[in-house]
Amino acid sequence: MRHVKIVATIGPATSSPDCLKQLLHAGVNVARFNMSHGTPDWHKTTIQRLRDIALAEKIPLAILVDLAGPKIRLGNLPTEGTILQKGRDIILLAKSDQHSRHSESGDTLPVNLSHFPDRMESGQIVLIDDGNISLTLEKQETNRLICRVVVGGKVTSHKGVNFPGLQLDIPGFTEKDANDLQVAIDVQADYVALSFVRSPQDIHTLQTALGDRSAVIPIIAKIERPEALTCLENILDVADGVMVARGDLALEISPEEVPLRQKQIIAQANRMGKPVITATQMLESMTRNSSPTRAEASDVANAVLDGTDAVMLSAETSTGNFPLESVQVMDRIIRQTEKEMFRRIQPSDSAKKSVRSTPEAVCEAAVSLATSIGAQAIVVFTDSGHTAMLLARHRPTVKIIALTPSPTVTRQLILVWGIVSCVFPQIDATDERINTAQDHLKTLGLLHEGRLIVIVTGERLGHSLGTNIIKAHLVV
Repeated sequence: MRHVKIVATIGPATSSPDCLKQLLHAGVNVARFNMSHGTPDWHKTTIQRLRDIALAEKIPLAILVDLAGPKIRLGNLPTEGTILQKGRDIILLAKSDQHSRHSESGDTLPVNLSHFPDRMESGQIVLIDDGNISLTLEKQETNRLICRVVVGGKVTSHKGVNFPGLQLDIPGFTEKDANDLQVAIDVQADYVALSFVRSPQDIHTLQTALGDRSAVIPIIAKIERPEALTCLENILDVADGVMVARGDLALEISPEEVPLRQKQIIAQANRMGKPVITATQMLESMTRNSSPTRAEASDVANAVLDGTDAVMLSAETSTGNFPLESVQVMDRIIRQTEKEMFRRIQPSDSAKKSVRSTPEAVCEAAVSLATSIGAQAIVVFTDSGHTAMLLARHRPTVKIIALTPSPTVTRQLILVWGIVSCVFPQIDATDERINTAQDHLKTLGLLHEGRLIVIVTGERLGHSLGTNIIKAHLVV
């Protein structure tokens, strides 16, 4: 099986029933819905359509709703756009000054900030359109910035604006996010991703918003701000997972820093047993070409080698010309990389840590036992999914089959490295539980007779005693 999961962004290029069905069969595990684009009704309709197809095709699928966050953008520009010539001076106008006489000049660009940060310094870099346009600050006046064009080009309405390295005093959870969060609750999303995370407090804000609506959805913190890098461990303590949002991160720190930061984020998430998604431009050229560049193939492979739980496709599957081919290529790269990786796998850092609880010790021993006896799988019975995630933390070379009575937990575990999850009823008697699960998994084609598996379970499911049993079991 493939251990690293594929997250695909669903958009206009992939919303038809036929295309959704093809993506599922090609290997999509998690469908991402980007709330920066599309209407609430479109998202609700497409999510329901996708879930119906996944159910009919008997393909496990998780839904990730990605909140837009406080993206800074240009305002409305002429339909044909505006050409910024190198060396030209232009004015950036904040919302509060966009009705002045300057707003009618071709030398001005409106920005959707109520005000610019105080005491910006001359020489401050301003990036537009994902860094394709570069400006430097010449002078700051009330509610406006006078800038010189360093790298010019054409800009159009609503392109993103970045102030690299500058801390911005704007809320991380916006009114639009609050409305979009209700969409996530209505569709019973399996994960919600929070943009612009700067500290654990941003996660607490979203948790409070969920609690006020009597909802519980795991939160993925998007790491795209330099402030988040300084308190990553604290963010991981309160978040349920992270996304390495390399696109915006590369605009805030130097591009040459991003590869090492990616490795650090993945390693920290692995150590803490939290799922991590590596995202942005992984196969970007496939938005217009049917095959990736060699550099892109290496990028996906390196994320797999780093230990990521999932890799993500954005424009490739939302608006690109080759969405199906993008998933197929990513699937092949992951499988080939894992094939080689497992030949030389070393014990994970987490396996070398001192054990702090019985479930952790049991999971470490189970992974070691599975390797020693050549087991075909590790089968874990779990209510919350926690034990299954403890097993995945050790990156075993065999698949982890998680059996849980909760359909919600089943879907949430789809994101996690190496886990196949199934809904299974809670059976109190240990022997009956194991034998019934064996027969069920044989029927599904997940287990084969005459080969060993490792069972991880507890004497009494749902009780405080927790996970305390490991069994080497011959499938009959």
